[in-house]
Amino acid sequence: MTRVFAYFLAGLGFLLLQSALLPRILPFETKPDLLLILIVYLGLHERYLQGAGLSYLLGCFFDVFAGSSPGLYGTAFLVTFLAVRGVASQLNTESSVLLLFMVFCGTLFHGGILIFPLGFFADAGPLWSIILGHLLSQVLLNLTTAYLLIMGITRLQKRFFPRTRIPGLQRLDSRYEY
Repeated sequence: MTRVFAYFLAGLGFLLLQSALLPRILPFETKPDLLLILIVYLGLHERYLQGAGLSYLLGCFFDVFAGSSPGLYGTAFLVTFLAVRGVASQLNTESSVLLLFMVFCGTLFHGGILIFPLGFFADAGPLWSIILGHLLSQVLLNLTTAYLLIMGITRLQKRFFPRTRIPGLQRLDSRYEY
């Protein structure tokens, strides 16, 4: 239960960064989707019930603070979590490279999930074309951010918690052994 609470706190921190701080700091339109990276990580390492509930809850919080359509991100994060969790049951989830690959696939999948309801139900016109236009830059930015997060967390882990193992955050190169 403490692990889920830690994920929840991390999600709230990412939500604050993503919706309030990064838009003021970064000069370009596309921002890293920190919550999506966390949802993909949850999909790889958390059980269905806890991960699905947390994904939906964080998505609903994102809808409240930064979303325009209530329930859109809650549902999109839940479906993304379920898709990653379904694939993760067939794979070795202890690989950092798999996490990066799943962030790549999860970003594309999440974009597709957002395009579907906005394309059919939104009154604002062709929002799907805006999402599709930013999808490649979003994928690259999410991959870069996920890589930096992995490297930063593994450095912190090695320095402050050398005997603990964080699931899925093994070293990306073999020079750094425990």
